[in-house]
Amino acid sequence: MGKTVNSVKQGLDVGRILRKYAQNWYIFGIALAIAFLFAQNKNKYIIPMYSLKTTVLIEDKSNTSVLQERGVISSSPTFLNSKLIDNQIALLKSFAQIKRIVEKLDFIVTYYESGEYIDIEIYKDAPFLVSFDNDHTQPRYKTIKVKFLSEVEFELSSEIATQFKVPQRHMIGDTVQSGNYKFWITWKPETDQKKQVNRRYAFTINDINGLTNQYMNKTSVYVERGTSMIVVATKGANKAKEKDYLNQLTAEFLLTNLEKKNQILTNTILFVEKQLIEVGEDLKRTESELEAFRQKYQFMLIQEKIGSLLKNLDSESKDAKNLRIDLQYYRYLYDYVKTRDNYDDIVMPSSMGVNLPMFNALVGKLSLRILEKDALLSNSTKENPYIQILEADIKNMKDNLIESMRSTIETTEKKLLDTEERMFKLNEEFQVLPTIEREYLAIERQYKIINNLYDFLLKRKSDVEIQRAANSPDHEVVDFAGDTGISNVSASPKAAFINAIIWAILIPSIFLFLIVVLNNRVMAIEDIIANTDHPIAGSISTNPSRNFDAVLKAPGSYFTELFRIIRIKINLQPSQGEQVIMVTSSVIEEGKTFFALNLASVYALTGKRTILVGFDMRRPNLAKELNLDENLGITPCLIHQLPADQVIQKTSTKNLDILLSGPIPPNPDELIESQRTQQMFNELRKKYDYIVMDTPPIGLFGDAFLLNKYSDATAFVVRHNFTRKKELVSALKDAESNQLKNIHIIYNDANIKVKDRNIAVYGEEAPKRFFLINWLLRARRIFIDLLRKL
Repeated sequence: MGKTVNSVKQGLDVGRILRKYAQNWYIFGIALAIAFLFAQNKNKYIIPMYSLKTTVLIEDKSNTSVLQERGVISSSPTFLNSKLIDNQIALLKSFAQIKRIVEKLDFIVTYYESGEYIDIEIYKDAPFLVSFDNDHTQPRYKTIKVKFLSEVEFELSSEIATQFKVPQRHMIGDTVQSGNYKFWITWKPETDQKKQVNRRYAFTINDINGLTNQYMNKTSVYVERGTSMIVVATKGANKAKEKDYLNQLTAEFLLTNLEKKNQILTNTILFVEKQLIEVGEDLKRTESELEAFRQKYQFMLIQEKIGSLLKNLDSESKDAKNLRIDLQYYRYLYDYVKTRDNYDDIVMPSSMGVNLPMFNALVGKLSLRILEKDALLSNSTKENPYIQILEADIKNMKDNLIESMRSTIETTEKKLLDTEERMFKLNEEFQVLPTIEREYLAIERQYKIINNLYDFLLKRKSDVEIQRAANSPDHEVVDFAGDTGISNVSASPKAAFINAIIWAILIPSIFLFLIVVLNNRVMAIEDIIANTDHPIAGSISTNPSRNFDAVLKAPGSYFTELFRIIRIKINLQPSQGEQVIMVTSSVIEEGKTFFALNLASVYALTGKRTILVGFDMRRPNLAKELNLDENLGITPCLIHQLPADQVIQKTSTKNLDILLSGPIPPNPDELIESQRTQQMFNELRKKYDYIVMDTPPIGLFGDAFLLNKYSDATAFVVRHNFTRKKELVSALKDAESNQLKNIHIIYNDANIKVKDRNIAVYGEEAPKRFFLINWLLRARRIFIDLLRKL
C-alpha cells in the first residue's frame, strides 16, 4: 500500500520552468517586437548630453606677515587637511556662489531650436533675444514655441503654457503682455532676418533660485585620489554653455579667494592710516612746541650729565607710549571678539607688531570652525547635531579668547603702571634742573617718541601695501573646461535596444516563473510522484473529439489506447474475484465520470460483460450525457427494492450496460449502508465480468469510503492544471486512513504531445497548424536527417 506525504512538498523544478518558457515562446516574440518598437521610438527623443570638467589645484602657499597666521585662507601646511578641502568644495557648490555665476552668464532664458522630434538647446546661437519684466509674473519653466512668419512678425504657441494654447501673433519688439506674462522679442544685431522666416524655435523663462538649485544638483565636485586636485564636473545639452559655466565658476572661486586675502590686508592698512592721522597730529603739535621754545629761549644743548637722565627718561616714555598703544589695541581686540561673530576682517597682532601666539592660534582655529559651520549651513539647518557641536566649540573658543585678552589687558595695565612709576621718579630728578632745561627736555622727549612711532607706522603701511599688490590666489586652475575632459554621456541607442531586449526577456520570464512557482495545482506527473508513492496507472490526454464517450466513438484512436494502457496496468482478475473498480477524485470537475465511462467502454471492447454504476447520487450527469432515462437507477432499486435488471439500461455498444444513480435521494449515505446495496452488488458480480463505479469526490463526501468494501481497486483521478496539490495530498491521506483498496493514480487532461506520424498510425488526422509552423517543422526534420547522415 502506498504512502502520501503529510504536507505538500515544495521545490523549484527548473525543467518545468524551461518547458513553460518553451511553450509560451510567442509571448517572448511579442514582447521583443513591442520592446523593439518602444526602443526605436525612444531613440528619436534622445537629447544629446555632454559631460565637462575642470581641475583646480589647492596649493600650499606660505604667505608672510599677517597671512601666515590665517591658515584658513592661505592653506598653510598646518591646516592643509581634509577639512580645508571640504571647505573649498563647499564654497564651490554654495548656493550664493552658483547664483552669482548664473546671474553673470544670464542663464535665465533658455533657447531651443525645434527639430522633428525634440528641441535642441542653442545657447548663444539663438538669432533672437527674449527680454522680460522681472517685477511682472512670468510663465516660469513653460516651453513657448516661436515661429517667425516674416522679418517683423512671429507666432507664439505652447502645449504646456495655457496662456498660449491658442497661437498668438505679435510684432518684433512689441511687448507681449497679460496678467500672467510680460516680455518682448528682438532680433540680435548680427542675425540674418530673412533666413529665419518660417523657422521654428522655443524658449523657457527660468526662475533664478530654481535654476541655481538645478546647477547645484548637477555640479559634482570631488578630490582626485592621492592629490590636492579638486575636479569640478557638470553635464548638459549644450557644450558651450556648460564650458562657460565651469570656467566662470572657477574664475569666481579664485577671485573670491584673492578678495578674501586682500580684505585682511586692506583692513590692516585702514587701521594703520587711522593711527597715522592721530599720531601725525600729535607730531605736528609737539614739533611746533619745540620750534617755538627754541626761538623763544635760544636754547642750547644741555650738558652731558643731563644726557644720561634724558636717555633713561626717553626710554621709559617710549615704553609707556608703546604700552598705551598696545593697551588700546588689546581693548580693540577684546571689544571685537566680544561683539563680533566673524573674524575675517580683524586686524591681526602681527600687523601692529604685537606678538600674541596664543591669540593667533585661537583665532586660526576659531576661523576654521566658523567656516566649517557656514559650509554646513549652506546645505543643512541649525538643528543638525554636528552644527550644534561646532557652535558649542565656537562658543568655548570665543570665551577662551575673551579670557586671554582680559588677562593680557590686566598684565599690560600693570606694566604701564610700573613704567609710569619709574617715569615719576625720573621726573622728580628733573625738578632739580633749571626750569627752561626741564621744559625743553620734556618737549624734545615727546617729539622723539611721536616721531619714531610715526616712522614705524609709515613703514608698516608700506610693507602691507607691497604685500597686497603682490598677492595672488592660493589656488590655481590646472585644466580649463573645454580643453580636455569632454565626453558624450547621451543615452546610447544601442543601450536602448539592449535594455529593451533585456526587459522583453525578463518581464515574461518573471511572469511565467511566478506562474510556475506560485501555481499550487498539479502541473505534471512529477508533482504527483513528489507527494505520494501510489502507482500511476497512466495519463489521459485532452479529449481531442470533445465527445463524452470518446472511446466508443473512436475505438482505434490513440486516445483510446491510453485507456487500454490503464486497463492493463490496473490488471483486474475476474477469475480471482477482482471485478469492481471504484473511480473517485479529490474534488468535482476532475473528469472522474468521463474516465469511468471510457474505462468501462474499454473493458466492454474486450468482449467482457461490463457495467458502469453511477454511484455519484449527489451530482449525477451520466443520463444527460448518454441520453438515458434518469428516473431508472440505483435510487429506485434500493428504496423500492427493485431487481437490478429492471433499472439497468442497455447501450448501443455490445457488452456495455449502465446503471444510473436515478433521482437524487435525501439520504445517500443511508442507502449505501443498507443491506439492499450488498444484495445489488452480489447480483452484479454474478452477471458482469467488470463493474466500474463512479463515486463522489472523497475530498467532499464520504460515499466512496462506504463503497470501499464492495470494490477491488480504486482509480483516483487527478486533473492537470486543475487539482490543487494540497487537496490531492489531503484526499490521498483520507483514502489511506480509510484503507481504500489498490489505489491507482490517473493523470487526466495531461498535456501529452504526440508526433503527427504516431497519430497517423491510428488512422487519425493530425491537427491543422499555421503554415509557418508546418514549414519550420519540415525544416527541422530535414536538418535532423542531415545530421544523422553526417
